Parts: sequence; C-alpha cells; structure tokens
Amino acid sequence: MKHIFQSNILNIAIFWGMLFFSQNAFAQSARMKQALKEYDAFKYIDAVKTFEEVIQKEAENQEAKEKIAHSYRMLNDSKNAEKWYAEVVKDANTDPQNQLHYAQALAQNQKYPESKQWYQTYAKIVKSDKRGADFSNSYTDVNKFFQDAERYTVENAPFNSPDADFSPAYYQGGIVFASNRKKKERDKENDLIHSWTGKPFLDLYYSAGGVATPKLFSKKLNSPYHEGPLCFYNNENSVIFTRNNYNAGKYETSSDDINKLKLYYAQKVSGDWGNIQEFPFNDNEYSVGHPVISPDGTTLYFMSDMGGTLGGTDIFMCTMQGGTWSRPINLGETINTKGNEAFPYVDANNNLYFASNGHAGLGGYDIFVSKNHSGKFSKPYNIGAPINSSKDDFGLIFDIDNNEGYFTSNREGGKGDDDIYKFSIKSCNLIVVVVDETTGKIIKSPKLVINEKESKNEVVYVTQADSSTFTYRTNFRTGYDLRAVKEGYNEGKKDVTEQQVLACKSYNGTLPDTIKIGLSPSTEKYDRITSNVSKILRNPITDPKDPRYDPRLDPNNPLFNPKDPRNRPFDPKNPRLTYTYKDNPNIKVVELVNVYYDLDKYYIRPDAARDLDRVLMVLNQYPDMRIAMSSHTDSRASYEYNVTLAQRRANSARQYLIDRGIDTNRIEMSSFGEVKLAVNCPDGVDCSEPDHQLNRRTEIAIITDISNKQK
Repeated sequence: MKHIFQSNILNIAIFWGMLFFSQNAFAQSARMKQALKEYDAFKYIDAVKTFEEVIQKEAENQEAKEKIAHSYRMLNDSKNAEKWYAEVVKDANTDPQNQLHYAQALAQNQKYPESKQWYQTYAKIVKSDKRGADFSNSYTDVNKFFQDAERYTVENAPFNSPDADFSPAYYQGGIVFASNRKKKERDKENDLIHSWTGKPFLDLYYSAGGVATPKLFSKKLNSPYHEGPLCFYNNENSVIFTRNNYNAGKYETSSDDINKLKLYYAQKVSGDWGNIQEFPFNDNEYSVGHPVISPDGTTLYFMSDMGGTLGGTDIFMCTMQGGTWSRPINLGETINTKGNEAFPYVDANNNLYFASNGHAGLGGYDIFVSKNHSGKFSKPYNIGAPINSSKDDFGLIFDIDNNEGYFTSNREGGKGDDDIYKFSIKSCNLIVVVVDETTGKIIKSPKLVINEKESKNEVVYVTQADSSTFTYRTNFRTGYDLRAVKEGYNEGKKDVTEQQVLACKSYNGTLPDTIKIGLSPSTEKYDRITSNVSKILRNPITDPKDPRYDPRLDPNNPLFNPKDPRNRPFDPKNPRLTYTYKDNPNIKVVELVNVYYDLDKYYIRPDAARDLDRVLMVLNQYPDMRIAMSSHTDSRASYEYNVTLAQRRANSARQYLIDRGIDTNRIEMSSFGEVKLAVNCPDGVDCSEPDHQLNRRTEIAIITDISNKQK
C-alpha cells in the first residue's frame, strides 16, 4: 500500500514513453488493448486478470508478460512478480531494468543466492548503477544483517486492521497513522475507491496510548483522497502532512494527468485543526511528502521526485530562515541513491532514519540510519533484522529515551496488508565506578563523561546511584569513550567498543557488568606547590645586608655548610621530594626545614627564627597545609636527658608558630633525642662541632594532601 506514496507514481512516469513504444510494436488483440488500458489507468488488479487471459492465448506475447510482472510489482506481490520476471529475463534483449526487478523480487522471496547472480548480471550491463555491485556483495554474507537480532523485541501493534496501516507518528501519548481500513459508517463523499488497489483511499487515524481502538483523527485534515505521513511540531499545536494534490475542494494534476503528492500545514484552531496552507515548494509536476521536522524545529526533511534527484525519490531538506523555509537541498549521494529513499525520521539526537531500496538490504525497502556528526550525516547503515525483513520495512519512529519505537512492514504473519509494529531494544546496562589506581578504593564524586564513538555525542542518560557509582544503558550500534576526572588525579579513560556492547553479558557476552576506571594520583598540583614553597624556604640570598641573608647558604661565607639540606640544587621543573608521608599515597612531603639549637639549649636562635618565619609564610599562604615536627639532639649527655631536651626543643618551635596564629591542629610533634642522628657522631666518636650542630635540630616536614582542593 505504501507505494502510493513513493515509487508507483514515479515508475509510471518513467515507463510512460516505453508504454507507447511497446503499444506500436505489433497489432494488438482487443483483450490486449483492454489490459493496457487498465494498466495505463493504474488499475493493476484488473490488469493482471486481463493480461493472464491474453497470455493464455498469446503465449509468446513478451509485452504482456512484462506488463503483468510490473503490475504484480506495483501490487507488492513479490511471488507473482518473480514468476513473471523470470519469463521476461529469458529474452536476452530485455531492458536491464527487468533484470534489476527480477533480482529485487528474488531477494523479497529470500532467494539470496539467485538474487546475487542477477544483481551481478545487472551490474555488468549497467556499470553506472552501484546497486548491482552493492547488493551482490551484500548477499555474500546475509548473516551480517542478523547480528543485532537478539537485542530486539518486535510485536504487532494492537490497532492494526486487515487493511493497510502505516507511517506512525507520536501524538499526545498515542499514535497517529494512515490507513485504508473500512469505516463503520459509509460516507459517499469521503469513501471513494482507489482503482489501483480496489480499496478506500487513505485517512488519518488516532490510537490513544497506542492501544485504544483507532478513531478518525480529524475531519478537517482527512479528504476524499489520500492523507498519509505527517509530523507534529510546535508542542503538537502544528502539523505538516502529506496529501494528494487536493485542497479546498480543488483537485489538480500534472501535465501528464497524474495527481501528485503535496505537503500541507495546519494549526490548532479552537481545539481542532484549521488554517490549512500549502508548503511553498509544492508543485503540480512532482511529488513532495513524508515530512519530519528536527527536534529544534529548524530543519524540515521530506521525500520528493523533484528535479535534481539522483534516482527515483530522494530525501531533501529545508532550513528555517527568517520565519520561512529555505529552498530544498538534496541530501546528496551519502543518503540518496539511484533507487528510492523515503519516510525520513529524525530522533532526539538528530540522527536520520529513512527507508531505501537503493542501499543494500534484505529485500524490498529496508530502514537505514545515518548518524549526525556535527551537522553532517555519516554513511548510512542497515539496522538489520528483525526491524528489516525481506519485504518492505519503512516509516520508523524511535523514542531514544525509552529505547522503543514503531515501524511499518508488509512482512508475512501480520494482520493484513501493511502493519505497524512496535519494537523495543534491549540495552546493556553498565555500572561505572572510578577507583584510585594506587589504593584500589572508590573515588567519591568524580566527574564522568561518556561519548558515543560514532556520533561523538555525549550520553545524557547517565544516572548517578550515589556519589561514586554511575549507570548508563548502551545505545544503538555504537561504542563508547569513557573519561573520568577528579581533582588531584590524572584523567582516566576507558574504551568500550561496539563489539563489546554487542557481546555484553546481557547477551551472554564478555563485557563486564561493572566497568572500572582507574585514576592515578596527579603530581601537577603538588609540583606547582613544591616549586612555590621551595622559593619561599630555600632562598639563596648572598647579600649580607639583606635581612633574609643566611650565612649557611652563602658559599662565600666561612659558615657555609654544604651538608645543609637547603643547599640541594634548586630546579623548579624537577620536584625534589616525592615520597609519601606515613605511606599515604595522597599525602606528600613538599619540603624539609631544619631549625638548629646551641649545645644543651632549646631557645629559638635568630637564624632559627628566620627559618620558622619562612615556614610561617608557607602555612599562611596554604591554609590546608600541615607540618610534622621531629626534634633531635647530638649524642652527648645521656639518652634520657636527650629525650627530654628534644621535647623542649620541639615545644619551643611549636609555640613560636602558635604565638603567630598557627592552629595547633596543623602541627604534629614527636621527639627522638639522639636515636636519629643526621651526621654519624654516636657516643665515643670524635666529631667536629659543625657536625654536632647538624644533629641539634628540629626537622620540619611540610606536608600536603594532593587529593584536596588546594589551589
């Protein structure tokens, strides 16, 4: 039934000149003339009966065989079309298009090896048409069309009838669709019979919730002729729909007397539809139909056989500019072929779905999707079985939030002609956790970014179960790039391929239900802090007049001590201290400072005060920083005495900082006496006074937590 809205009108126009040529080929019997008359009037049901009578008497009438094959193709009867095209192609001089139609009919009847052979034959003759090579290559491995099959659940919609029901559209929580079902009450004006099918013309129906018994959608939109594919926009207060060239009681045809398809707008007026207007690029000489508008309302897609098409019907687009639609633009060879493309649909991510018999498929019309990459459509791919079949599949709509939708098919097992089917896609629901690579512990509140590989779109349906666990469901035919970020850590990445998604555990595959992204602690912030703190603590000032001058750091001063830790070479690009504090990977020692004392004393000397002042500067600049003090003595005097002396030295350094505003919670303190000598001068060893001096110290470790928010 759907051919009314795409290839049939176009095919008749293509074959028109050929008809007159064949009519003049030989004298015709009365029955042959009658058959051709019915054929020319698109009365295919009557024509096939009359052609059968002709062939019974004229077994070698090639024209009758060709026309009956065409008639069955127009009626979507692939079995009888195959039967008669098999006779037609026995003639070596037959039009190559008949070989193409024969290959198509064989595929529709799932005879793929035979179809492949005839596509190859066609490809050799018509090298300019890629369909021959594409389809023959495709049928080398038909199994690839079934690789996603287990992901789908498909069921016949409850509102179908024994007649044609097709092209669903979402509306107010239900479904609007086209149908030529018989009405309960006859309306002579609006119940005309279409000679092509012998059935009523198409009207629009609405099923509430997609389950209720359908009712006529709108008397204002339905006419005596065909209404079909439509879409709603402007919060469902506006509609654009397909109709035969008939409006305001006026029926018009093309110059060759064919009534084409047009697009019309309507708006809700007092709760009903009104103010019907024509699409500005309608024309009596070509068809325009099957509209869909992008989610943002700025782009209109539709099918047409207007000038500039690449084959039969192509998909075009217009953009909204200054309140009006721009001139139509053909979507080009990426989308369109020498066959027919129709029934476009755009999902919430602006991916384009459409039906085509020009891209390689299972037979008839298959549904394809082209991913939107920053406004450009990728090479389409066949979405495969069970959405597609060997018959005609078209008119898909898809709710990506709920992973479900509808499509139309005339496959076997339905309720009648074209039926609408509801489908849902099983997703692989994955849990993502971000962990510390060093400790293996879960990191709280990271930022997780998930992008589809194919479209580069960011996944927006991630849910966060708590501050550390995320879940997301996989989308249609794509892999994923996962990126986790947390301050204080290096960025972590995870690659999930399309094949892994297809082989998810939900389908007895290998992808784990939980994906871990490991983050390694970052030293970037630590390096920055280290560089700045080092400048404060280890300032090699060599001018004796500078109040910050320290003779122990001046190589030209006799008091210079090369063993002083502060005399390590200073390179801000190469952090010096990278070891952890108390084996905590997130706590790093930034710098060490030594405060020195006189023999048997614990008061703070002027030089020690200068060092403590520098520590004070660091603590004031970095409020989250802490220090760990450990006090020591030289080996002279007893062990017990030295422990007490070390405690006093630690207390004096601690009190110095407290008196200047440092909170006690930021200072850790310990005393070791003589057990941890900086210079090896134990009891009984004769050491110099400078060596003993280096042992009389309070060692201050400045520490920072690299996982905090320290700037």
